[in-house]
Amino acid sequence: MLDETVPVIENRSLTGGHFLLSLDAPRQAPGVRPGQFAMVRILGRSDVLLRRPMSIFDVKTAAGAKSGSPNKVAAARILQLLYKIVGRGTRLMADLKPGDKVGLLAPLGHGFFEEEYLPRAHASDEILQVAGGIGIAALMLPAKQLADAGFRQRLFFGGRTKDDLVGLSEFKPLVRGMLLATENGSVGYRGYVTRPLEDYLTKHSDKKFLLMACGPGAMLRATVELAKRFRHPCLVSMENRMGCGVGVCLGCSIRVQGTGHDAYQRVCTEGPVFWSDKIVWETEKKLGIKE
Repeated sequence: MLDETVPVIENRSLTGGHFLLSLDAPRQAPGVRPGQFAMVRILGRSDVLLRRPMSIFDVKTAAGAKSGSPNKVAAARILQLLYKIVGRGTRLMADLKPGDKVGLLAPLGHGFFEEEYLPRAHASDEILQVAGGIGIAALMLPAKQLADAGFRQRLFFGGRTKDDLVGLSEFKPLVRGMLLATENGSVGYRGYVTRPLEDYLTKHSDKKFLLMACGPGAMLRATVELAKRFRHPCLVSMENRMGCGVGVCLGCSIRVQGTGHDAYQRVCTEGPVFWSDKIVWETEKKLGIKE
């Protein structure tokens, strides 16, 4: 974890108010592990005091580095954040131009660490990535890691409209198939993405799956219920609001299996990735959306 002031390389506008922010972070990017996040600070603004937590979408190597070279990790220096305008902080971020600087605290959190989930992946016939809206940002790096290791994957991705389904071109080479859903029916299944997920699990009830999910609270809970019903392990990346990102303020704490002080854990440090059966969903705080 490093706190740096880093320059903006690109702040690309996508559909539906989404942006892909690329930062030159040579001291932070090499240490990123799948599922971790960053805290971004808007410089020179006294009216935006708190940093904004954002999933690290991708990490790129320095110019000229070959993707298959042994120094790929060491050469990484470009850290990418996928975000959507949802409040004042992200509206200000959308105005960032190449050469502008931001405060970047990264990498943070306990993500999809391979030593914990790869044994379950090896025991599965297929890994199902389940994303809702901007939740897709947390799943890119684990999907890349699994693709590099030769695992079979499938993406279930839902949003309100087709403009919410960003990052599809980056995901396409990593998965065997994509099942899309929109609430207004503008693309794919009309309704919530958990319905085609349920249909797929029912159709392939003889298969073993590992589910990896990130998105709005209702989608996460529905995904976890499906995983439980069909008896598949499930990892979830939580999107609670965070004040500090380093475990001090306790504002992102959630209820987990246990008693006393052990019954609560911080999304920013013990998470954001948890095994779904560890979370006490009935009393969990209302999830926020990362800004």
